[in-house]
Amino acid sequence: MNGFYRATRGTFAQFGVPVPHAERLIDTVLAHAADERYFAADRQNACNVLDVAHPLWLTRHSGHRRGEVEALARRLLGDALPRWRSGQSVSFGPGDEPGLQGTEMWLAIVWYLADLVGQAEALRYRPRGIHRPEPAAEVRSPAPISR
Repeated sequence: MNGFYRATRGTFAQFGVPVPHAERLIDTVLAHAADERYFAADRQNACNVLDVAHPLWLTRHSGHRRGEVEALARRLLGDALPRWRSGQSVSFGPGDEPGLQGTEMWLAIVWYLADLVGQAEALRYRPRGIHRPEPAAEVRSPAPISR
């Protein structure tokens, strides 16, 4: 799963194209997120959690396994929120010092997870830049050529 965010952010999400096979993607992401080697609270880092949060958010329209997706989003939110260190921000992963990279990634993660459970408005921010939920451009089918 590592790298899924980069692959879909730079392709499907960037251009507003739906990710194909949403149900299979959700099944795979939920199985991956159940792996304690990566998703025990003390093993999570910004990359592995973003690689779960973003594809689940991209496929939210399918409704596939919605209850399980929301339960995972709530659990990951519960793991993420205590990472904030007042006056310091957030570290990228366990044992790291708080810094800009961790902060910008975890703020995006928290927003995506909160949106999955219908609570993004309560955050009073929306990711911008590379982590923005909106596509940069939309791919449109060309107009038919009239003869």
